[in-house]
Amino acid sequence: MNKEILLRLYARKDSKRKRMLYDLFKGTISMSASLSMIAELINQELGEKDLIKAADVKYCRHYFLGKTSGATAIEESVQPVSKASNIKSEHSVPRVTTKSESITWTNPDYLPTSSTKEVKSKFSKK
Repeated sequence: MNKEILLRLYARKDSKRKRMLYDLFKGTISMSASLSMIAELINQELGEKDLIKAADVKYCRHYFLGKTSGATAIEESVQPVSKASNIKSEHSVPRVTTKSESITWTNPDYLPTSSTKEVKSKFSKK
């Protein structure tokens, strides 16, 4: 029944036909064979001649083959970090502490006007 729907989608030149093609023939499209050979195999299985082109197979490989859903891609890429490795990394890197008394702040209102003229800004008029 799905093959009949695929044939109807190709007859209507529907925009979702290539997605359905990939869903039905994932294994065949992901084979390590030439594009024309894969298109020929799919056409034989559908019972049509020259319905599926090599360009359709290339499109499916490019847009659908390497992509996974967002949730599974995140789960695969995130590696859980154990607490033991966190403790080791904290102790191996020395921490630099600064005292808040050593930081001095300047008030631009009390700066002399001659020093503010020397400062160039992209907002200043030229």
